[in-house]
Amino acid sequence: MTIGALEAAMNAQHDHHHHHPETFDVHGMLLFGDGPLYFSHLPMFEHPAHRFQVLMEVGFRDDVLEVLRAHRKDGDIQTFVPERFDILELDPSGGGPARTSVAGTVFQGHFERGGTPIAEDVTARIERVSRFTRLDPGPRHDDDRALTYLCFGRAGGLHLAHEITARPDFDQVLSVRIVPGTVRHDPGVLVPGDVPATNFPAPVPATFGRADTPARRLVAGDTLEGAFSPGVTRTGPHGFTARVEVLGEIYMETGDLV
Repeated sequence: MTIGALEAAMNAQHDHHHHHPETFDVHGMLLFGDGPLYFSHLPMFEHPAHRFQVLMEVGFRDDVLEVLRAHRKDGDIQTFVPERFDILELDPSGGGPARTSVAGTVFQGHFERGGTPIAEDVTARIERVSRFTRLDPGPRHDDDRALTYLCFGRAGGLHLAHEITARPDFDQVLSVRIVPGTVRHDPGVLVPGDVPATNFPAPVPATFGRADTPARRLVAGDTLEGAFSPGVTRTGPHGFTARVEVLGEIYMETGDLV
């Protein structure tokens, strides 16, 4: 038995979980990042199984990582097509996701739009599920709300994922950086060293002074001030503002979210 087949067999142990028929399906993922790697579930309002925005850190064997890096190209994406599983197994609300790995195939390009398999029968370790939100197909999108993203990653590898709320909406992932010297705590105190802006292990909401529409989305080359809201702790609120430079657009989709 090959290593890939052995991993797939081990992963198949998850099939003993109780499945919910409405959420048991092939859940395609955008694969991006480099230290760590991330999956972003490719959501669809039209299908109950895919009405979820999910972000997670993942890992692969070293030989698989070498293949992924060798195929990285500017302007192209990589996607992951797992075996069928119940996406509710990724929900961390019960103290941690029930599923810790998933077997599948990595594609160069979009797997439904001419992508090419580059790593088959591989297993992705699920290191952390940092965002798991069920999408409601009923409400209509409020175009007047502030353009809102979820910021996550580490220094030198920060990302923004557009926060999906209501249809019609858009799914977008960006590569960004915080402009040095621009981080200010509310009400405007400069933070030496930009300490709070360098690492976001969990997604932090960031709003920008634009309407929340595809036409007004952030694009490569934009530099705009964002208001970050990490939340409230025992020591009080920790909101801050910072200028964000968009280095590149990794993924953009509207058709699946009408």
